[in-house]
Amino acid sequence: MGAAPSWAQRAGAVVTPPAADPALAARHRRAFAGLAARIDAQLSDVQSLIVRHRGRLAFDYYRSGIGVDTLQDVQSVTKSVLALLFGQAMADGHVRGPDELVALRLPALLRLGLDARVQRLRFAHLLTMTAGWPPDETARRDRDDDLRWLARRPFVAEPGARFAYDNGAANLLALALAQAVGEPLADYARRRLFQPLGIERFDWRRGAQGHALGAIGLSLATPAMARLGELVLAEGQWQGRALVPRAYMRALGQRHNAGGPPLGAAYGYLWWLGAGSLMASGYGGQWIHVEPALQLVVAVTSRRTPESAARGQGRTLIRRDIVPAVRRLPRAGQ
Repeated sequence: MGAAPSWAQRAGAVVTPPAADPALAARHRRAFAGLAARIDAQLSDVQSLIVRHRGRLAFDYYRSGIGVDTLQDVQSVTKSVLALLFGQAMADGHVRGPDELVALRLPALLRLGLDARVQRLRFAHLLTMTAGWPPDETARRDRDDDLRWLARRPFVAEPGARFAYDNGAANLLALALAQAVGEPLADYARRRLFQPLGIERFDWRRGAQGHALGAIGLSLATPAMARLGELVLAEGQWQGRALVPRAYMRALGQRHNAGGPPLGAAYGYLWWLGAGSLMASGYGGQWIHVEPALQLVVAVTSRRTPESAARGQGRTLIRRDIVPAVRRLPRAGQ
């Protein structure tokens, strides 16, 4: 993976765009000619799209009513952002790493009279969706940040034994991480992740107990999603500094298990893995797609409905239109 792209900014800093490359810009225009019209006519679920290639904006699209500053509910992309925050907490010394026991940072787990398997949970189990609880893709504000409810769910497997996509595991990770960093998770994210990336506006929904959720809850503008993708592409390096440790980022992108529903792809640390790609995926068609070999980042938002989830237009757009178009472009130096 390459160095951090120069279009990034620190909070309050002036953006330094990459050096002009008229030839590449012309290739981008040709590669994506007519795509906006096709989205309008054929992909009515898609609300916005940003394609960044070699650190440059190659294409963007916003449906009427959506703009560059519009905050959109990114659903389970929240989980993937949570994984980045865990890496930052490692860098800050708040957690030792994925192999650390969750209960060491969330001692309340030891006082609830729970199944002994709770005490054996490691952060790696939460990051890889192998905690041992059954699959759960539901969301209920009255319980999603309730530690007692989360921890008292019946186990169906030993921690680490098998993958099960579980919103409760991500919500438990968010509670433990907030406890470890000693401040509300949204405040920590603003200070340590979003502001260094130049992301000033976001929203992070809280549960009934007042805690930021880990499974869902983030609302971001599409350019902010693309910046997060660029951070992943650069292995956590940004403007000459390591926002997230490179070794952790490499572990994040490794295949830790075969994954399963709902996406049917392999799984890293709260990021789905494709053939040479990392994907943050949210219900209804919210995507951050990172393809390191192509130096490609794609951010897509879609309508959040059961129908849009079933149609999968955002995923189709990435697979059918964006990735093949970029693969056809000459490589750098050609």
